[in-house]
Amino acid sequence: EVEIIDAWLEDLRSVGYQFPPIIKPSSKLSSTAVKQKRAAICVTGVAECILEAWVPTYDVLRRRLPGEIDTFLFLSSSRPTQSVLSKIQLEKARSYLNTTATILYEDRIIDPRIPSNCKTYYHPPMNQSHVIPYYQQLWALAECYDFVKEYEQKMNIRYDLLIRARPDSILANVSTQLSNLNDFTIYIPDENHFGGINDRFAIGPMSAMEKYMKRWHQLKTCTIQNLHAETFLKMLLIRLGIHVQRDVTLSYQEVRHARDQCH
Repeated sequence: EVEIIDAWLEDLRSVGYQFPPIIKPSSKLSSTAVKQKRAAICVTGVAECILEAWVPTYDVLRRRLPGEIDTFLFLSSSRPTQSVLSKIQLEKARSYLNTTATILYEDRIIDPRIPSNCKTYYHPPMNQSHVIPYYQQLWALAECYDFVKEYEQKMNIRYDLLIRARPDSILANVSTQLSNLNDFTIYIPDENHFGGINDRFAIGPMSAMEKYMKRWHQLKTCTIQNLHAETFLKMLLIRLGIHVQRDVTLSYQEVRHARDQCH
C-alpha cells in the first residue's frame, strides 16, 4: 500500500501538481478575546456557616460591587470532633450551588519547610503541623489562589479583583472606593488587627493579592521571623512593597460561637 501511495504521489508531481501548504489549526481560545470579569472570591476555612454567614456576605458584595463575580469555595471538612452540628453544616456546604466551584478537602499533614535554624516566634513543633489551624489556613489560601489562576487560563478570562473571605464571618459593608483600586493596594477591615493587620478579609487587584494569598510559600524563606498571624502578614506585605489600606467602612465579624449557632 505504501508503494502504491508513493507511485500516486510521484504521478501528481510529474504533471506539475502543487501540494497545498499544511496549516496548523489555531487554538480556539487564542482566537477569542480574553473575557474580563470583575472579581473572583476565594472562601477558605472550615465548611460551616454557609447559609448563616457566607450567603449574607455574598449579598452585600453583589450589591456594592457591580460586574461579574465568580465564587470559589475551598473548604476543609475536618473537625476535631464530629458532631451532629458539624455534619449538618457540611451538608449545607455540599448543597450550596451558587458557586463557580466548590472544593471540599480533609486536612492533611503539611510541612511549611521552615529551616531548623530559623529562629521564629510562635514556632510550633513540625511533627504537629497537621493539627495547627494556622498552617492549614495559609496552605488553603495558596491552593485556592492557584485554582483561580488555573481557572482563568482554562476559561480564557481575567479577573480585576480577588477577594479573600471566610465562611464563618459576616461582611456588614463595602467601601464605595473599591472602584478606584490601584495595582498595589489591598483593602482590609480596620479591626481585629492585634498589632498587625486583619487577615480575615481582603480585597485587591490580582497582582497584589497574589502576595497576600501565597504567603504560605514565604514560611520556608525565614525572611519574616514572627509567625503571629496578623503580624506576619503585616511584615510580609511591607517587605514586598504592597500597600494596605485599612478601611473603616469594612466590618467583618465572626459569627458567635454558641450551641445554637453554626459553629
